[in-house]
Amino acid sequence: MFCGKYCPMSLQENLAREFRVPVLQRYDKYLGIPSDWGRSKQEMFSWISARVTAKLEGWKERLLSKGGKEILLKLVVQAIPQYAMSVFKRPQFICKGLEQRISSFWWKNDISRRGVHWQKWDALKISKHSGGLGFRDLMAFNKALLGKQAWRLLHSPLSLWSQIFKGLYFPNQAFLHAENGCRPS
Repeated sequence: MFCGKYCPMSLQENLAREFRVPVLQRYDKYLGIPSDWGRSKQEMFSWISARVTAKLEGWKERLLSKGGKEILLKLVVQAIPQYAMSVFKRPQFICKGLEQRISSFWWKNDISRRGVHWQKWDALKISKHSGGLGFRDLMAFNKALLGKQAWRLLHSPLSLWSQIFKGLYFPNQAFLHAENGCRPS
């Protein structure tokens, strides 16, 4: 449970005890996502960029073969934002920034040099059987994960999850005819 800053602590404790849930503070995370952020999308997703950067800086690229780099990038770095991408539509500039960090790590030879980018990143995102390396296109992946959520809303309208979303975001119309609210998530 997350309460506003003007909610008295005694009320927060009583509600938490009654509902048998913990009270989250502003710095806490729930399912790996920060419980609170500001209005800025940059601020909202900065934790993902920080985690990706920390992972990339922690690996010694000169000690890894291209195959090792590929496995680490695909299985570790591109998996970090997966849950957040299934819940939020991430802005293009954030996805491009992450792809740029991944590309730099891919082409980098050692700590002191930047490395030569022999191919455009868009060419490396093409599937392996079509001549690319099969790295994820983060914007397309984000849309696919959100499409999966939309499919669940359409095909399971009686589930609790669907009913809550309908009550919050489109109470008087069908999902396909819903319009954006003043601050949609």
